[in-house]
Amino acid sequence: MRRLLGSLLGFVAVLLVVTSYFLYPPKREPLTFPEGKRFAFTIVDDTDVATLESVKPVYDFLHSSGLRTTKTVWVLPTNDADEWPNRGETLQDSAYREFILELRDRGFEIASHGARGGSSQRTEILSAMDAFKKTLGQYPRIHINHFENRDGVYFGKDKLTVAPYRWLYSVQPGAVSFEGHVETSEYFWGDFLQRHVTYVSNFSFDNIDLLDVNPGIPYHLPEKPYVRFWFHTSEGGVPERFNGLLSKENLDRLEERGGVCIVYTHLGSGFYRNGQLDPTFRRRISDLASRDGWFVTASEILDHLRAQPGHDVELTFREKLRIETIWLWEKLFLGRT
Repeated sequence: MRRLLGSLLGFVAVLLVVTSYFLYPPKREPLTFPEGKRFAFTIVDDTDVATLESVKPVYDFLHSSGLRTTKTVWVLPTNDADEWPNRGETLQDSAYREFILELRDRGFEIASHGARGGSSQRTEILSAMDAFKKTLGQYPRIHINHFENRDGVYFGKDKLTVAPYRWLYSVQPGAVSFEGHVETSEYFWGDFLQRHVTYVSNFSFDNIDLLDVNPGIPYHLPEKPYVRFWFHTSEGGVPERFNGLLSKENLDRLEERGGVCIVYTHLGSGFYRNGQLDPTFRRRISDLASRDGWFVTASEILDHLRAQPGHDVELTFREKLRIETIWLWEKLFLGRT
């Protein structure tokens, strides 16, 4: 019995050591930000269900608060309106298009959420990207995959690099196959993405400071060659999650640690309703804006991080395993993302 107990304790000890090695936070170097700012913050707004009525008041408030953020758009109307997340106005809607151009002129970044809400084949996607450039003057620097679009690039299980994790994700109910990076697929457009788009979002975490998760953002994955650089986001998809993320305690920690926060959210989904902004959202943004933060677009923050001395865009296996373990734990076992 003693021998069995000793063997069991030895196994547990080894397991703890291995777990500690792979999950122990990597060292983060001190960062400096332009104008001596103490931390960096921005929002990446997923355009799902967004309309002029639902998002213009939100962006007017962000602008008046001194924030410049990143907003994704669709070029084409949905081809699958039965799915609620596919609904929303696009660059085909004249008033909405003028609003997007106004945002651009105010210093906001306009990014891609794909051709439309709904899957699109290669010819449609390339045509939509050309229309994006014609309307906005350049191709998007950032792309965010959408929901169940089959043209998603390295999405679903293909977000993951660790083989057991890919399998675990693929057997979840409702798992979808994404083919934007599959050269033989009718949905392939990875070559365009590689040539024209700098950053693609990957995982979203329940942590306001992305440097806690991975101080190496943005990063490149050689096994996913159609994406030049990946970045993570902090999860704030709905008002309750967003407001919880921007609690006073979290903002204090972000400021004290000189951190970086890029919040992923849907500003068209409940942040403005019944003729007024969500009052907690208003308070959270006002608190944020009163602090000494660098409030610029996602691309500006990522460019700055990539330009830091000694920044290595290649992740080690340990770093990839740690990131994917945390994300899967939050998504599959805690149900947070």
